[in-house]
Amino acid sequence: MPDNLEQLEVKINQLLEKHERVKEQKELAERKLQEKESEWHQLRGQLRQYERERSEIREKLEKLLGHFQRLDLP
Repeated sequence: MPDNLEQLEVKINQLLEKHERVKEQKELAERKLQEKESEWHQLRGQLRQYERERSEIREKLEKLLGHFQRLDLP
């Protein structure tokens, strides 16, 4: 009977250790996910900024081209 209790104790300790490892891995994965979400939001903000700048440049180029067309150069 004592052997069975020792085996049970060993199994319980193994399960507790495994549970702790899984818990740590889960916390690490959650932190990585938060970092990636933060990075994604920053990149999305940069993309919006680039799209605005692109639109502004396009408008300025169209305006400049309009000036050249009005010059009626040969």
